[in-house]
Amino acid sequence: MRVAMLSVHACPMAKLGGRDSGGMNLYIRELARDLARRGIEVDVFTRQREHDHPKIQEIAPGARVIHIESGPVSYLPKMDVYDRLDEFTAGVDAYVKEHDLRYDVIHAHYWLSAEVARALAPTWGVPRIQMFHTLGLVKREVMDEDVDGESDVRVAIERRAVQESAAVIAASEIEAGELEELYAAEPAKLRIIPCGVDPEIFHPVRQADARRALGRDECERLVLFVGRIEQIKGIDVLLRAIGIIFRAYPELRDEICLLVVGGALDAEDGEAETDKIVELRRLVHEHRLEDAVDFVGSQDQPRLAVFYNAADLCAVPSLTESFGLVALESMACGTPVVGTRVGGLQTVIENDVSGLLVPAGDDAALAEAMARVLLDHALRLRLAAGARERAKAYSWHRVGEAVAALYADLMQPVEV
Repeated sequence: MRVAMLSVHACPMAKLGGRDSGGMNLYIRELARDLARRGIEVDVFTRQREHDHPKIQEIAPGARVIHIESGPVSYLPKMDVYDRLDEFTAGVDAYVKEHDLRYDVIHAHYWLSAEVARALAPTWGVPRIQMFHTLGLVKREVMDEDVDGESDVRVAIERRAVQESAAVIAASEIEAGELEELYAAEPAKLRIIPCGVDPEIFHPVRQADARRALGRDECERLVLFVGRIEQIKGIDVLLRAIGIIFRAYPELRDEICLLVVGGALDAEDGEAETDKIVELRRLVHEHRLEDAVDFVGSQDQPRLAVFYNAADLCAVPSLTESFGLVALESMACGTPVVGTRVGGLQTVIENDVSGLLVPAGDDAALAEAMARVLLDHALRLRLAAGARERAKAYSWHRVGEAVAALYADLMQPVEV
């Protein structure tokens, strides 16, 4: 079997934590790798964004990324990528014809890829599978402003993809419910396949060893945030919560440090800080948190595992989250999570067992929950044990197994 994966704006080989690079990039990379181990050939088509990325990059034997030129070779906002979808689609089709490739299924990721799949599937005569990773109507409900282009165009494309695709993958029961309620998805088309985690990378190590590797004080109380720097991830809520903790427990002001992993902050990236990071720095100053917040930039996966293990808790204050890979990675390292009661986080985190759940956007509730974990050693140990146990249920092997089974189902001849 050969699969064409479409991920127009998110290259699975991109550095995680930067602009438009996060859980979806990782998901596609790990899924492609596992499918290749099963003998399923995978070609991931994505837009050429980096000058130093070759036309073809191998993910693993049998899985590769094929970069298609579409507009300037640089970062583009999503709606600018949308404006060039015809060019991208033509580029994919031309590459496939030039190399005489044949695919059995198209697996599209995100709404931008849905439109490309819509054009190519009939031409190639293959079924299409869709996974959205985030939904425009869900984001629209929680965003204060249309900062990410959650436009009528996106919603219309998502609606069409739900109706026209042979199958739609949801990362959680919550997302499946949203697809039914908001997009009138047929339940028979939906396949719930949770995300995974790599236990060879994300596993517990001694906190003292992890902190020594990072050069952190073993006496600190470390709070970790991992994710893109944007409103939907709720980091501004987290900063306000830290300020509340310091007002309620002034003695903790010299003990707590918030480590922020993510954002275009590395010198070698050559990118200026995003407007959101500049805004967050202003918020840090407003709450007099300069000595308590450390923006450490993007980290690769092995280094990220060290940060998880060094932390006392990982805060996931997202306003919405289709699954919550950060929470799962933290839990696999045995680090308790304080997250929001939204989307897939509600299924990943068992409240008061493997972490604590609070209402989204509620800085006071977030502050109270984090203070509980930081101040109650017995609670922290209990949640850490629950987190490790819960994470064992998730693996990329299981994701690949479920997706491969879905492919096989679609290949079955239709009974007349």
